[in-house]
Amino acid sequence: MMPPSLAKEAHAMDGESPWFSAFGLRMKVEVTTASTGGTMSATRVISQPGGGPPAHVHTREDEVFLILRGHYRFWQKGERTIEAPAGTLVQQHKGMVHQYRNVSDVEGEHILCCLPGGLEELFITVANEGLAVPRDMKRVVDLSAQYGVTYQSPIDK
Repeated sequence: MMPPSLAKEAHAMDGESPWFSAFGLRMKVEVTTASTGGTMSATRVISQPGGGPPAHVHTREDEVFLILRGHYRFWQKGERTIEAPAGTLVQQHKGMVHQYRNVSDVEGEHILCCLPGGLEELFITVANEGLAVPRDMKRVVDLSAQYGVTYQSPIDK
C-alpha cells in the first residue's frame, strides 16, 4: 500500500521541455519542482560513454537514479562501488560523496529524481551561462555552492 501523500499525486513526464547541456551531459527537466510543490524534481539525462559529473556531495537533497540505457558505475566515498546496468535504481543520500560514469560503450540514459526538488535550477543556470567543466570550474563551484553542492577529489577508482 502506498503512503497517502504519494497515492494522491501522479506527475506525467513533460515531453515538451527543451533539451540542454550541463556538466557534459544532455538534460531535460521532466517534472519540475514547482509542479510538485517543492517535494521533488525529475530530470532525464543522456551521457556519452565515459560521461558523468565530478565527485560531489549534496547537503540539501537525496538523489535517485533510474538507469534506462547503458551501464553506469557509481562510487560512494568510503562505502562502495555500485554496478548499475539498465533497470537499476540507485539512491544517493545527501551528505554522501559520490560520482558516477557511464562505463558502457553506448550512450547512457537515466532519470534523476531529486528529493526535495530544486537542483534542476543549477543545471539550467550552468547551461544558460554556457559553462563547461573543467574550463569554467570556478564559476560552477560558486553556483553549485548556492545549491548546497560541493566538489571533491575524484573517487572513480
